[in-house]
Amino acid sequence: MRKSLVILLLGLTVAACGTDSGDEHAGHSSTSPVTSSPETSAPATSGASGTVVPQGGTVTVTDADNGRERKLNTGEQLVVRLGSNPSTGYGWQLAGLDQNVVRQSGEKEYVSDQPVLPGTPGTEVWTFVGNAAGVTELRMEYKRPWEQGVEPSKTFTVVLVVV
Repeated sequence: MRKSLVILLLGLTVAACGTDSGDEHAGHSSTSPVTSSPETSAPATSGASGTVVPQGGTVTVTDADNGRERKLNTGEQLVVRLGSNPSTGYGWQLAGLDQNVVRQSGEKEYVSDQPVLPGTPGTEVWTFVGNAAGVTELRMEYKRPWEQGVEPSKTFTVVLVVV
């Protein structure tokens, strides 16, 4: 009886570890957002994910830019990269933005620091585009979406001046 049990467990272990189809990352994009310096002006092109990259350069902001002011040209892309760990239930949510001045472009993306280890922190990447001349405050909150009436764990604010 013991011998049969050992053989069964050994067989299950081998079966569980035995196949690797090579598509362990299927459905996950490892592409980085298309970036260029703010001084670079180029015609609109298609990015790696099929989205249209607007004419103009790219301005990138991170946690270090919290509370600062950034200049953005009309048609220029703004990439916001903020630390996140979705395994905790927390995520960045857009809390304030004048969409007439700056509009969100596409969906947010999550880039894990260590893709093979679940629960490790990474970066949320949000993309916006300067829509029209003006000033707006981009305000984001790091919180759990199901918790109502609870203060966010963190906030991120940057004043955008679009010319």
